[in-house]
Amino acid sequence: MNLPFSDGKRLSAETILLITAVIGSTLYISLVFNDNLWMDEAFTASLIRGDINDVIRDTVSDTLPPFYNLTGKLLTLIFGFSPVVLKLFSCLPMVMLLFFGGRKLFSMLGFRSAFLYELFLFSMPHFLHYGVEIRMYSWGVFACGMAALYFVDILENRASFRGFLLFSVFAGYIHHFALVSCGMMWFLLLIIRAYKKDTDSIRDYFKSLCLFFLLYLPGLLLSAYQIKNAGSWFSMAPLTLNSILSDLRFPFVTNVTALSALLLLCLCFTVFIAVIQPVKKYFSTGLLLLSVLYLTVLFGYGVSFMAGKSLFTARYLVPSLAVFWLGAAMLFDLTIIAFNDNRYMSGVLAALIAATLVTSYLQTFREEYDPDVTYMKEFFDENLGEGDACIISGENPGLQICFGYYYPGLKRTNWKNAGTTKGNLWLFVSGENSKALENAGKYGYNPVYTGDFAFDRYSFSLYKLEKP
Repeated sequence: MNLPFSDGKRLSAETILLITAVIGSTLYISLVFNDNLWMDEAFTASLIRGDINDVIRDTVSDTLPPFYNLTGKLLTLIFGFSPVVLKLFSCLPMVMLLFFGGRKLFSMLGFRSAFLYELFLFSMPHFLHYGVEIRMYSWGVFACGMAALYFVDILENRASFRGFLLFSVFAGYIHHFALVSCGMMWFLLLIIRAYKKDTDSIRDYFKSLCLFFLLYLPGLLLSAYQIKNAGSWFSMAPLTLNSILSDLRFPFVTNVTALSALLLLCLCFTVFIAVIQPVKKYFSTGLLLLSVLYLTVLFGYGVSFMAGKSLFTARYLVPSLAVFWLGAAMLFDLTIIAFNDNRYMSGVLAALIAATLVTSYLQTFREEYDPDVTYMKEFFDENLGEGDACIISGENPGLQICFGYYYPGLKRTNWKNAGTTKGNLWLFVSGENSKALENAGKYGYNPVYTGDFAFDRYSFSLYKLEKP
């Protein structure tokens, strides 16, 4: 993979990395100018919209570390509350990782690994989607990605633990499974130190580990309090053989099955070539980085089985994707070396990256700029009045939480209390819910069909309830 030319002069590696980071940042920023939120985003945005005392109280009552909510609240106090501000806050760490991460990897391993890693950070599955979501996952990507870079520095250059330590602590204040992924890197470092029987390195390791626990102690105490309070109700979808297979292939999942399979096959081929080729520089480090995601999966399932209920879901793997694709970038670099910088190999990789980027970006763009949400908001902005209330049929927390964000003044009621509504009464019916319409007649209402609406991953039929 040779450096390109411009006006007869070779562009510097730093310039190419800078241009790549700017392109990636532009793609991320282009996805934030919308108000299309799904349930978890609406929950977080509604929490941050409260006053500072409410934000602190709700954060302590939540199951997640405090960084995103408190920092997000601070930003909305400065720039005003809007989904665009929060989405910019979410894509900021992706931009920082592109610039700082690419630069650090270049200083350690050279141009090609850094260039590939920057490309992967805005083209591989899930990065663009979670990179602009109003949640803490993008910050987890940044913390784990930077920790992984310092992990490489420790193994390849015998660097100090300082940077790795600080970003591991930061991960703990962002998301529990960002911390787990960093913990897996701590575990791997311990195994390597013990295998090499390097007494001085082992001593430095445990000094750094003790300092890590000291710095993370406030977060650990808060997490223990949150988990204790949430332990009686917090649970994810049941874990099955199908779910674990899905989690294992999570890094490769696009909305095009053939492309997902090609990504998987290409990486498997790359690992195979890296194994058999004679040049072994940073080969083992690349494999260790790939293993972090799968160790995180095993940890999540192990904790769930010990707890007797599911405490893990695939999106908890998002922070470890930064570690995974760092390892992949290093191994792809070795593969290209093995083929003597073969242009065909580079061309195949470039085509695969381009196809994944186009697929990922178009999919995320459609999700973020779904026109259905504009149609829905135009209708409700025009037709909702003061004192209106709604009945949302069935158990549909997604609609309930999202409408609590979009229209906090729209009161949710039930059939028994519907008569106290001062304004119009609206009925949301998801799917074929004939029981909801039967209840309308039972309680003396005439349901007048208004229309079908959809946004993000939700759809419903809307009825205006009138007294005969």
